[in-house]
Amino acid sequence: MPLVQKLFFYIVAMFLLMLILNLVRKRKLRENYSLLWIFISLVLILIVLLYPWLVKFSNLFLANPTSMIMFCGMVALLLLILQLCLMNSVQATQIKNLVQKITLLEEKVKNVSKKK
Repeated sequence: MPLVQKLFFYIVAMFLLMLILNLVRKRKLRENYSLLWIFISLVLILIVLLYPWLVKFSNLFLANPTSMIMFCGMVALLLLILQLCLMNSVQATQIKNLVQKITLLEEKVKNVSKKK
């Protein structure tokens, strides 16, 4: 891998890592999301550091290293989307339960005020 490409990937990965840490520090990104993003930025750094291993691994599947990186990136994005969908489902269930509890409490308050 040419030196210019290595430097570019290092800069992008470090910028991503610093951005994530800054967003967590400012409380704009929650910690449970940040772990996944920190992992992704560290994987970017490892890909550049271990590029000869990536070439050997790609040769096992008769694939181009660039194609292997793109495939791994697509899998990472699919896993990220899956995590967000799971969290969305959990939150939707929690909201439904809270609305039901509020409705029951409002009904109890209405019944108590009618008795007085």
